[in-house]
Amino acid sequence: MGTALSKAARVISSCVMDPSPPPHVLARSEGNKLYKGKRAEVPDWRVPWLVLWPGYAPIEFTAEVVARNPPWADPSDASRVDFSTRHSFHGPIFVDSRTKRPRNPMGRTGTAGRGLLGKWGPNHAADPIVLRVKPLGPGEQPRTVPGVPGGVPFQMVAIRRADSGQWAIPGGMVDAGEVVSQTLRREFAEEATDVRAPLAREDLEDRLDLVFGPGGSLVYEGYVDDPRNTDNAWMETSVWVYFVKGPAAELLKLHGGSDATHAEWVDVDARLLDTSSGQLYADHGKFVQAAVSRAAAKLPNPYTSETDRNRAPPGDDLLAPRKRSQGVPARPQDRATRSRSPTTESSGTLASCVSAPHAE
Repeated sequence: MGTALSKAARVISSCVMDPSPPPHVLARSEGNKLYKGKRAEVPDWRVPWLVLWPGYAPIEFTAEVVARNPPWADPSDASRVDFSTRHSFHGPIFVDSRTKRPRNPMGRTGTAGRGLLGKWGPNHAADPIVLRVKPLGPGEQPRTVPGVPGGVPFQMVAIRRADSGQWAIPGGMVDAGEVVSQTLRREFAEEATDVRAPLAREDLEDRLDLVFGPGGSLVYEGYVDDPRNTDNAWMETSVWVYFVKGPAAELLKLHGGSDATHAEWVDVDARLLDTSSGQLYADHGKFVQAAVSRAAAKLPNPYTSETDRNRAPPGDDLLAPRKRSQGVPARPQDRATRSRSPTTESSGTLASCVSAPHAE
């Protein structure tokens, strides 16, 4: 007991002294309207599982659409799931010996069950960030954008989410048996283009090749602070960035898809990147910051000619692939797909004083 209390004291002390933001704030909120009244309050210092809390009583909540056990959802009984076969970016999935349910690696959320998420444990998504340099209008001079890395006037393809009204990266869930490169391409097409338009499918695929064909760069993989997360189900994602030249960007016909009211090229400015502004959904502001920082490091600004504004950096390798990503579940058969596999350059993980769950 003494050892456990000592560990808990060290965790509390480190969290109090740590100036970084508290862990998964959105995952403890009622930001999603279906979670109203479904969360017990969890103070910052009681988020870590290492902090003993005998009276902790999370509110049980699994949305009806999930409880009906659709094909994309797990069985209601978590003990029927073999978590040893599941992948998490945060290491082995810890399963509570009493409840037989997995534990959120970032700590308590105030809600038990699966909420709106289909899978017990990690629910994997893929998010493509598509960037371009904002085209100049007639007579407009190149400018530096305050608060943006390198001052480069980037724009990104963003969708307006139907549920929250926030801007978001046009990504989505990785389907069973699907590799990340397929998800990135499919979700972008479903969320940001009009797949119902009379445009021939082959033409649409050709235009998507202009975005995803040259390959992208991995900027983050790991936990997402999402308002749908619970103690037993949470979001993890792989975020990739793609840079599109001016002419290719003009060929993309953006249109809000399945979960979006509309899609458009959105200016990347200081307000959009401010994670406290709520302009971007969940952790998307952090992801866009990382993507823009990488792109700006290799992109000159301001541009001095139309040719410069519409080109990628020398060698056409702004986000050139370096080596193959392992992805989720990233396997060699992806080479057989039409879309070229994204390839990895680096990745990131969330820093937190509650990185590993332990029994109380």
